[in-house]
Amino acid sequence: MPHGNISAVLSQQDVDDIKAAIKLIESKMPFLIALDVAEKTALFKQGPKSVDFVNDAMNATVNFPELLPPALDRVEFLKDGNLYKVLSDINQPLAALAQKVEDTYTAVGSEAMGAALQVYAYVQTAAPNVPGVKPLADKLQERFKKSKLGKATSQAA
Repeated sequence: MPHGNISAVLSQQDVDDIKAAIKLIESKMPFLIALDVAEKTALFKQGPKSVDFVNDAMNATVNFPELLPPALDRVEFLKDGNLYKVLSDINQPLAALAQKVEDTYTAVGSEAMGAALQVYAYVQTAAPNVPGVKPLADKLQERFKKSKLGKATSQAA
């Protein structure tokens, strides 16, 4: 793998500081929401052409307000458009960071599982000959037992 071995430690203080920084970010954006899949599916999505379209419509709202009916909440529309721009600016580095965390999490999990499999092999080999190791060998072996629910459950493990 191109990343090599990831060898790092986060102190509890670092973890606490990172969590506090995340909470600070969230506190600066109390309007954030969480959408379920159905809600996301029902919404308009903005690609590059749509972003330009919204920007042009915002410019029209500012430059030609007399064309728009009073029922259109121009102030709210401009707030939404401007917030979208700001969130886009924030979203890009957050998404990049989230991807790095997810990729590192996956790679480190893989490294840990590989080492755990080696430990498992050594423990299984030692169990018949080393007093007290059999309970540990049995416990580690639980990971590989088939579930009564079938293949779908074992694939999820």
